[in-house]
Amino acid sequence: MKLLRRIARVGLVAVFGLALGLLAESTGTRPIQLAGQLEAEIPRALKPLLLDNPTVRFLVTVNEEGKLVDHLAVEATHCELLPRAEEILTGVVFEPAVDQGKPVQATAEVVVSFYDAEQRAYQRGLAPMPFGSTTAESASRRLYVVARNNFVYRRAEPSELDQPVRLRETKIMVLKDTTGQPAAGECVVEFYVDARGEVRMPRVLSSANDTVALSALLTLQHTHFEPITRKGMPAYVRVRQPMSFAPAAEEKPATK
Repeated sequence: MKLLRRIARVGLVAVFGLALGLLAESTGTRPIQLAGQLEAEIPRALKPLLLDNPTVRFLVTVNEEGKLVDHLAVEATHCELLPRAEEILTGVVFEPAVDQGKPVQATAEVVVSFYDAEQRAYQRGLAPMPFGSTTAESASRRLYVVARNNFVYRRAEPSELDQPVRLRETKIMVLKDTTGQPAAGECVVEFYVDARGEVRMPRVLSSANDTVALSALLTLQHTHFEPITRKGMPAYVRVRQPMSFAPAAEEKPATK
């Protein structure tokens, strides 16, 4: 089992991961754990690029049942690593974080790493040196070297986007409070829109009441945007949005 770094303790866990793990077991507190390797062979189309440290970094939220309820790719050496990295991430088994002996929902950072099987075998003396690249592969390498930053997947500022964030579809969800009254009031939410236009990691910054907050979060689950791109390449963006829920208008009796 591999201990994941808790967001609030990234530096500490990186240096004292084992000691922290042992301490966590003894105090009834434990970060998210996973079973499986977060590693994959690099896609063949990317091999000629000779990427330096090809990785994809994710934020993951795992609930108290060990289910991956949300994830966001926050950085990748090359945007074309994302599909395979997400496949690896969603294929591992998580165990929930534990706080005071009880499973709890938590967020952590994980990294999916990539390797070249041919290069690895050569370095271990198990295979001859891989053949040289073709003309097309050399051209791809030169293009990548010249515009390396354009291929990096990262968060984009609104001014960097190819087009403003555009809503594709949504469904307003209005919950009722304990007295049966529908949500009414305002709130401010913050979330990320990923490369596919999906809402990720939403949170409520302020709200008139809990019913409004829950209605906003549920509405975001039914909200989709157009894909996010920066210089023609996949990216993601942070959005801060006010939301308002108006009380239902009272029906007036018909007049003769």
